[in-house]
Amino acid sequence: NHLIRQNQGRRIAVLVNDFGAINIDVQLIASHDGDTISLTNGCLCCSLAAGLHTVMNSLLERDLPPEHIIVEASGVALPHVIGQYGHMPGFRLNGVVVLVDAETIRSRVRDTYVGKTVLHQLSGADLLVLTKTDLIPEEASTAVRAWLRAISANTRIVAADHGDLPPAVVLGMSSDGSERGNGADSSQEEGHAVDYDTPSLHLRHQIDEDALRAAIAELPEGILRGKGIVWLAGDPERQTIFQLVGKRWSIKQGEPWSDRRPAGTEIVFIGLPGSLEGVQLAPLFSAP
Repeated sequence: NHLIRQNQGRRIAVLVNDFGAINIDVQLIASHDGDTISLTNGCLCCSLAAGLHTVMNSLLERDLPPEHIIVEASGVALPHVIGQYGHMPGFRLNGVVVLVDAETIRSRVRDTYVGKTVLHQLSGADLLVLTKTDLIPEEASTAVRAWLRAISANTRIVAADHGDLPPAVVLGMSSDGSERGNGADSSQEEGHAVDYDTPSLHLRHQIDEDALRAAIAELPEGILRGKGIVWLAGDPERQTIFQLVGKRWSIKQGEPWSDRRPAGTEIVFIGLPGSLEGVQLAPLFSAP
């Protein structure tokens, strides 16, 4: 609901097993046609009754296809397996996000029937979103974070109070690699409990791919998102598109450099407050 309300002009399709369980704001609903609810802000909510593959392809064939598709899996699904649908032609897997109930997660892992499934869900996530932290003392929340780090060492963790998480953290920046709204600065998203840091990197020299990989490995834990254009030494004539969500990151070949987009590296990151304290990005990415 929060992502739909705070879509910031993005066309978002939300796919769920039963959208009747989602209490969409009445004033947002433009029409209800079979297994699809059309919203006034350009978003859609679709039921998965016809199957995920079928629904995703039908969205791709729309006159105005969505910019983002969010699949809300059932509580006993394996999200990282469902995420493989993101490799279908015409799609790109952005990331696997798993919500963690801070109050009950450890007891769920010990459950005879669902414990192993819960562990698989946690280990398959690129980003863990800690929920219901308002229901437990601060020291208990700290303990849960430490426990999660022990079983999912490389996975980023971020807290969401009452589902209030900036869309930029979940969806990233604009689909063309540019910084939406002058830097995708999440501080512009009104009403959030946390103002996320949005540092940016601007370099005018080529980056070796090994140096790029080393720099990404050295990014602090608090960095949740990254997106931009890289001037890669191995392919200097074309842009290289860089994307990062949690522990998942990718690079792919983009368009040739042009007068409108001269050669250079420009990346915007989204991180928890203070996540880059004492860390200089430029030297990190300029490492030999």
